[in-house]
Amino acid sequence: MSGVGQGPQPPYPPQPPYGEFAPQQQPAYPQGPYVPPGSSQNVPPYPGMIAPPPVEDPTPYHRLFRTSRRYAWWRPLVAVALFIVFYLVLSIVVAVAWFIAALASGDADFAMMTDPTALLAHLSDTSNPLSLAYLLASVAIMLPCVPLAMLCAGLRPVGLRHSVAFRIRWRWMLWCAIPALVITVVNSALSFLPLAFGEPLVPVPVPAATFAVSVVVILLLVPLQSAAEEYVFRGLMLQTLGAWLRPVWPAIVLSTVIFTIGHTQYEIWGMLSVAVMGAGFAVVTWRTGGLEAAIALHVVNNVISFLLLTSGVLGTTVMSSEGSGPLAPLVQAVFTAAYLLWVELAARRRGIARVRRLGEGASVETPSFARRR
Repeated sequence: MSGVGQGPQPPYPPQPPYGEFAPQQQPAYPQGPYVPPGSSQNVPPYPGMIAPPPVEDPTPYHRLFRTSRRYAWWRPLVAVALFIVFYLVLSIVVAVAWFIAALASGDADFAMMTDPTALLAHLSDTSNPLSLAYLLASVAIMLPCVPLAMLCAGLRPVGLRHSVAFRIRWRWMLWCAIPALVITVVNSALSFLPLAFGEPLVPVPVPAATFAVSVVVILLLVPLQSAAEEYVFRGLMLQTLGAWLRPVWPAIVLSTVIFTIGHTQYEIWGMLSVAVMGAGFAVVTWRTGGLEAAIALHVVNNVISFLLLTSGVLGTTVMSSEGSGPLAPLVQAVFTAAYLLWVELAARRRGIARVRRLGEGASVETPSFARRR
């Protein structure tokens, strides 16, 4: 209510006469420097927004974890820990399923289950389809554990585990299967050469029906088993180490050591052969910006190896590397190097993306050591 003797109050503040400036009521918002459209340089993030992590641009495959908007140094460590937990849980499920199936089918009994030596020998026999399925499935279950661990740890998008394109480059992987097949067939054929100058192998008879079932198991599970190992050792492990170490070589060496430790069932020369292959897989992953070339060689090599072993033509159907000798890792090194060179030249010719430019997707970029100076 207005006071006594006062006229009615105007509903709005008085306006200045036309042509005069109004007195400033509050300070104007400060203006930042002009930024051209599409440019993000010198623009600080708004309060509360998560600034992108410091990472080189373009980014190589082993450093892709650092492109995640929620990246922190501890997230890859959490992802590895969660992967181990998920894998252990699924391993128990698969073991129980095999235990029930083996007992129900009469393939095993409680006496064998309680004898570690007999159990290991039974599971190592690839002519037994049930044992072969368990052997391959126990590794293949790692495949879904990797993206699940990444999701729970906040390392997104999970597609960055595939390649710098954040997806599987299917045409490139299928093309890599061609040199992988040639290299593996020649390597396998040469392994029979010493037999021409020594005692011939006596094939182990395997029933045709049993072999047919084993072939189906191999064709279904070996690609999953081989891909799972690549996503763990050249994917999760390589990218975890690469998130902490900028140079690629320490990540290659450490991931190869971890991969070799996972194959301690072999004797020394067999483990060295595994180390050579693991190092080759890691190098080709880095050089091509993704897992496709490594998966192609791993799948082709394992499919042919399991088919030969399961058929009995090698004189045994039991998985073992005894008697491989010091020549085995040297031969493996030669064929691995041949595959790397073949794929390297093809990747350059086909314009395969090796790194990822932030905000622009994958692009072709040759790693620094191969650039002309």
